[in-house]
Amino acid sequence: MTPKVLHGRSFKSAAAYLLHDVKNQAAASRVAWTTTRNLATRNPDTAWRVMAAIAMDSSRLKKDAGIKNTGRKQTNVVKHLVLSWHPDEKQTLTREDMEAAIEGALAAIGAQDRQALVIAHNDTKHPHVHILINRVLENGTLLSDAYEWNNLQKWALEYQRTRQQNYCPQRELNAEARARGEPSKHRKTPRPLVELNALIADSANDNPDRREALTYTHLQLARDLAARTHALKQCHRQRWAELQAGEAHKRAETRSAARQAQASTRRHIIETFKPQWKALKDREAAERTRFVASERSTFGRLSNVFRTIDIGRSALDGEKRPILTQIWNGLRSSAEREAMFVKQQQASRKELELATKRHIRAALAPVIAKARETLAVATKTYDKARSDLAFVQNGERAQSHAAWNALLNRREADFKELAASLERTSAFNETAAPNTFLERMQDRARDLGHTAQGPSNDNERDRED
Repeated sequence: MTPKVLHGRSFKSAAAYLLHDVKNQAAASRVAWTTTRNLATRNPDTAWRVMAAIAMDSSRLKKDAGIKNTGRKQTNVVKHLVLSWHPDEKQTLTREDMEAAIEGALAAIGAQDRQALVIAHNDTKHPHVHILINRVLENGTLLSDAYEWNNLQKWALEYQRTRQQNYCPQRELNAEARARGEPSKHRKTPRPLVELNALIADSANDNPDRREALTYTHLQLARDLAARTHALKQCHRQRWAELQAGEAHKRAETRSAARQAQASTRRHIIETFKPQWKALKDREAAERTRFVASERSTFGRLSNVFRTIDIGRSALDGEKRPILTQIWNGLRSSAEREAMFVKQQQASRKELELATKRHIRAALAPVIAKARETLAVATKTYDKARSDLAFVQNGERAQSHAAWNALLNRREADFKELAASLERTSAFNETAAPNTFLERMQDRARDLGHTAQGPSNDNERDRED
């Protein structure tokens, strides 16, 4: 069992390739059977259209689920899972076995409850099925693909153990490597090099040492270049981390300085208004003394009522009572007069409080503006530093890619040169010994067969007559 996972953005294109004719092969000769998972239809042409419609409606699904439709939009909504069996299993493998493997593979990647279209092909030596999975969930988000490759490999290992097969012994070694925390995935060898290595393997059977030596040399070169590439990636990540940490530190310092400046300004304004607050306290105390003294006589109570009538209008104070109502209530109740007096003092206190806040806001405005200007300048500087670093790192990555291309070209040239030298050696051997012993014996027999016949025996001829 060999699983393979691909991601795409178009159900239509994938279904067109898997369900219809390809080159000289008709769809009827390629498609063995089809089925669906978690869909109300078993028609494959209807199934992929349903999945495509749901994928295109992801924004509405997010909105209905209360998820913000922000961030980078993911377009790879198609998960293409391919399960391939060994050619030796073609005669004994049944559809039930394949569907059981499909269920296990879907469960391994957490897609057992996802919409899927299964298409089995029989156009190759090895049996295989294609599974198109809709990654869009009910809330509009995508099915996670984290660790799906390792999970698939783990399931495939258990699958081949259960079936007591060993068609892929490397999978056991890779599982042990992953258990030790070592990487188990490697770069694929380009197809031209695979074909070239096969050609060289066929032509170098008389001198394998040179090929092995050249292979080891290029393996070491690839390892060295891979180490340099890894170091370059580590350096790039470290530079980005340092740049972001430096920017965060600068912004923290700017905000801290702005907060300190605001606090200092606020303290200065408060200190400036302290004499006014002290004078207000003294005036309130004097008014309280006069109010209490006036409450002892009828004329004093009447004067207290008129001194505490609220004539002003303010939206902050809400609805005001009519003046006659205030006078009437004040004349007949000492508690009402006390409340009117307290309210008048609170109004004076609120007025001074508002004046203090206005002065504080006016004094803080330039401090806040300066801090914002500093942050804006820091943002521009940071953006330029990011652009410069990205430009430099893109150049370094381009040099790394060029080094890999040069190494591949050098490898191809070296192996071609080796193949050419081996071909010359074969030509030399053929010239030195053009024919084998059997061929020389056959040539000798042909030469004897073409030798001129000797004189006949007349006696024998007469006797025959």
